[in-house]
Amino acid sequence: MANTVNIWKVMDGPSHVTMHCFLKSDGAEGELTDYTIVNPVLDLVPKMAKRQDLILKKIWYELTGFTITLAFGSDVGSWPFWTLTPGASLHHDWRFFGGIRDHADAVLGMSANGKLLMSTTGFTDATDSGAFVLWLEKRDRPNPQPD
Repeated sequence: MANTVNIWKVMDGPSHVTMHCFLKSDGAEGELTDYTIVNPVLDLVPKMAKRQDLILKKIWYELTGFTITLAFGSDVGSWPFWTLTPGASLHHDWRFFGGIRDHADAVLGMSANGKLLMSTTGFTDATDSGAFVLWLEKRDRPNPQPD
């Protein structure tokens, strides 16, 4: 049996996208590493060009027994930006300062691919499960992106 990772696109509008993800460990397969939550080239309509990016505005989540590190992807690695810790009915809202933007270009060079990724820690027991909903803004950006 394999870990369960169900990702649904709840809404995909002209300026925002909402993603829902459910995870359940099988107790044997182990950690997820740089698992793609959303690939703007494949998963969004219309497809987002490289000069556009996603900005994480809000997240709602519950995790039991493990943590998730969120990252933006690049062709040479990932740029981790937040860790979700175990708990119930947790919510973060970053709209006050504009959200968390993809800075993989600035940190890792001109290789950002726009993917939103997750990696788990402690996702090894059959009782580990979690869910989260992400609200993301689609934005134009200069390339390279300034800080």
